[in-house]
Amino acid sequence: MELKYQKEINSIENCPVENQKGEKILFRCVENPMDINSFQPNAVLLKPKFQNHCLAWGLSVFSNYDSAKQMLNNLSKKKRNNYSKIAQSKLSEKDGIKHNSKNKNHYTFYPTKSLDILSKFAIVNEK
Repeated sequence: MELKYQKEINSIENCPVENQKGEKILFRCVENPMDINSFQPNAVLLKPKFQNHCLAWGLSVFSNYDSAKQMLNNLSKKKRNNYSKIAQSKLSEKDGIKHNSKNKNHYTFYPTKSLDILSKFAIVNEK
Protein backbone atom coordinates (compact mmCIF):
# COMPACT_ATOMS: atom_id res chain seq x y z
CA MET A 1 0.00 0.00 0.00
CA GLU A 2 1.45 3.35 -1.00
CA LEU A 3 0.77 6.18 1.41
CA LYS A 4 0.42 9.84 0.66
CA TYR A 5 3.84 11.40 1.39
CA GLN A 6 5.43 7.92 1.09
CA LYS A 7 8.80 9.35 -0.01
CA GLU A 8 9.04 11.60 3.05
CA ILE A 9 7.78 8.86 5.39
CA ASN A 10 10.37 6.39 4.04
CA SER A 11 13.16 8.74 5.12
CA ILE A 12 12.13 8.33 8.79
CA GLU A 13 13.14 5.14 10.60
CA ASN A 14 10.26 2.91 11.79
CA CYS A 15 7.65 5.16 10.21
CA PRO A 16 4.77 4.77 10.20
CA VAL A 17 4.21 2.81 13.37
CA GLU A 18 1.80 -0.11 13.73
CA ASN A 19 -1.61 -0.19 12.10
CA GLN A 20 -4.83 -0.92 13.95
CA LYS A 21 -6.74 -3.48 11.90
CA GLY A 22 -10.43 -3.36 11.06
CA GLU A 23 -12.87 -0.54 10.55
CA LYS A 24 -12.99 2.39 12.94
CA ILE A 25 -15.15 5.51 12.99
CA LEU A 26 -12.86 8.49 13.55
CA PHE A 27 -13.39 12.24 13.84
CA ARG A 28 -11.31 15.23 12.67
CA CYS A 29 -11.50 19.00 13.08
CA VAL A 30 -11.99 20.51 9.61
CA GLU A 31 -12.53 23.82 7.88
CA ASN A 32 -15.98 25.06 6.91
CA PRO A 33 -16.51 24.52 4.07
CA MET A 34 -14.43 21.36 4.22
CA ASP A 35 -11.76 21.20 1.53
CA ILE A 36 -8.40 19.54 0.94
CA ASN A 37 -6.69 22.05 3.26
CA SER A 38 -8.51 20.35 6.14
CA PHE A 39 -6.37 17.27 5.49
CA GLN A 40 -2.83 18.66 5.38
CA PRO A 41 -0.47 17.12 7.95
CA ASN A 42 1.60 19.32 10.27
CA ALA A 43 4.78 18.31 8.45
CA VAL A 44 3.40 20.10 5.37
CA LEU A 45 1.72 23.01 7.18
CA LEU A 46 4.70 23.80 9.39
CA LYS A 47 7.51 22.79 7.03
CA PRO A 48 10.40 22.39 7.73
CA LYS A 49 9.83 22.30 11.50
CA PHE A 50 8.37 18.78 11.74
CA GLN A 51 9.49 17.06 8.56
CA ASN A 52 11.65 14.56 10.49
CA HIS A 53 8.83 13.58 12.87
CA CYS A 54 6.87 10.52 11.83
CA LEU A 55 3.60 11.48 13.52
CA ALA A 56 3.64 14.88 11.79
CA TRP A 57 3.13 13.17 8.39
CA GLY A 58 -0.18 11.73 9.55
CA LEU A 59 -3.49 13.39 10.37
CA SER A 60 -4.78 13.78 13.92
CA VAL A 61 -8.11 12.03 14.30
CA PHE A 62 -10.14 11.07 17.34
CA SER A 63 -12.10 8.00 18.40
CA ASN A 64 -15.17 10.00 19.43
CA TYR A 65 -16.92 13.29 18.74
CA ASP A 66 -16.35 14.66 22.25
CA SER A 67 -12.56 14.26 22.01
CA ALA A 68 -12.53 16.07 18.66
CA LYS A 69 -14.73 18.83 20.12
CA GLN A 70 -12.37 19.18 23.08
CA MET A 71 -9.44 19.56 20.67
CA LEU A 72 -11.40 22.14 18.70
CA ASN A 73 -12.08 24.12 21.88
CA ASN A 74 -8.38 24.03 22.80
CA LEU A 75 -7.25 25.55 19.49
CA SER A 76 -6.24 29.20 19.36
CA LYS A 77 -9.02 31.60 18.40
CA LYS A 78 -7.53 32.06 14.90
CA LYS A 79 -7.31 28.31 14.28
CA ARG A 80 -10.79 27.79 15.75
CA ASN A 81 -12.13 30.24 13.14
CA ASN A 82 -10.52 28.15 10.39
CA TYR A 83 -11.24 24.71 11.84
CA SER A 84 -14.78 25.23 13.03
CA LYS A 85 -16.41 21.89 12.18
CA ILE A 86 -15.95 18.21 12.97
CA ALA A 87 -16.09 15.53 10.30
CA GLN A 88 -16.32 11.78 10.70
CA SER A 89 -15.32 8.80 8.61
CA LYS A 90 -15.36 5.04 8.81
CA LEU A 91 -11.76 4.07 7.99
CA SER A 92 -10.30 0.64 7.31
CA GLU A 93 -6.80 -0.59 6.50
CA LYS A 94 -7.51 -0.19 2.77
CA ASP A 95 -7.84 3.58 3.42
CA GLY A 96 -4.49 3.88 5.19
CA ILE A 97 -2.75 3.28 8.49
CA LYS A 98 -4.49 4.09 11.78
CA HIS A 99 -2.04 4.40 14.67
CA ASN A 100 -3.48 4.62 18.17
CA SER A 101 -1.30 6.68 20.50
CA LYS A 102 -0.91 6.41 24.28
CA ASN A 103 -3.99 8.63 24.52
CA LYS A 104 -6.65 6.05 23.64
CA ASN A 105 -8.89 8.76 22.12
CA HIS A 106 -6.24 9.99 19.64
CA TYR A 107 -5.12 8.34 16.43
CA THR A 108 -2.71 9.35 13.70
CA PHE A 109 -4.05 8.46 10.27
CA TYR A 110 -1.73 8.05 7.28
CA PRO A 111 -4.00 7.99 4.18
CA THR A 112 -3.14 5.99 1.09
CA LYS A 113 -2.06 7.94 -1.96
CA SER A 114 -5.19 6.88 -3.83
CA LEU A 115 -7.74 7.74 -1.11
CA ASP A 116 -10.28 10.42 -2.05
CA ILE A 117 -10.28 11.82 1.46
CA LEU A 118 -12.89 14.53 0.79
CA SER A 119 -15.48 11.95 -0.18
CA LYS A 120 -14.51 9.75 2.78
CA PHE A 121 -15.22 12.36 5.49
CA ALA A 122 -18.53 14.14 6.19
CA ILE A 123 -19.23 17.03 8.55
CA VAL A 124 -21.34 16.00 11.53
CA ASN A 125 -23.71 18.23 13.48
CA GLU A 126 -23.28 19.17 17.12
CA LYS A 127 -24.49 16.63 19.61
